[in-house]
Amino acid sequence: MNESGLKGVEEFLVELGSTAPAPGGGAAAALTGAMAAALVEMVAGISSRRAAPQEGRLGRIRQDAEEIRTALTKAIEEDAAAYGEVAKALNMPKTTEEEKAARRQALARALRRAAEVPLSTARAALRVLDLCEELVPLASRHLQSDIAAAAQLARAAVCTALYNVDANCLWIRDQEFLTEMRPLRVELSQEADRKTARLLTQLEASLTSWLGERDSNPH
Repeated sequence: MNESGLKGVEEFLVELGSTAPAPGGGAAAALTGAMAAALVEMVAGISSRRAAPQEGRLGRIRQDAEEIRTALTKAIEEDAAAYGEVAKALNMPKTTEEEKAARRQALARALRRAAEVPLSTARAALRVLDLCEELVPLASRHLQSDIAAAAQLARAAVCTALYNVDANCLWIRDQEFLTEMRPLRVELSQEADRKTARLLTQLEASLTSWLGERDSNPH
């Protein structure tokens, strides 16, 4: 990474660590997912040079990972912007009944958007887990740690994004919207857990074999 790239990362982390409400957890989730996608992109790219018969599949995986990384990178700003709309609505005047009604409507719209953005982040991060599964039989054994790291980061991105969905849905009174969101949120969480467990079952046994056989009953 060149100096300008490191500066960009540092600037984001400084913003994240500041007392400003945005960027927050949703932006962090998007960045984490983007890193996971970038690792998949890297593994697919390296592997395509070493496995000519699989080059077509690996090229498609790499392209998909690049598209997801780009989308998640954009989601960093989208999440901050969505929260900005919530803050803007909260600051609207509420003296008259008309002002109160306008504020309620604006806040309802902003909260729905603030829940939809991290939900999209979670979906994108889940796609990274799918790509990780595809990569396992195609990639070099020397790259297994990168796939495992991508899987863990992708799962973290899903979970973190969904916490932000929760935080916004707690304030939403639109029952129709909440009825639509509940099964989506539950399914994404369960799928992320299942896919990550399946991946790590394949990868961790090999990666940790240097530790030797461990006694499962130390007593």
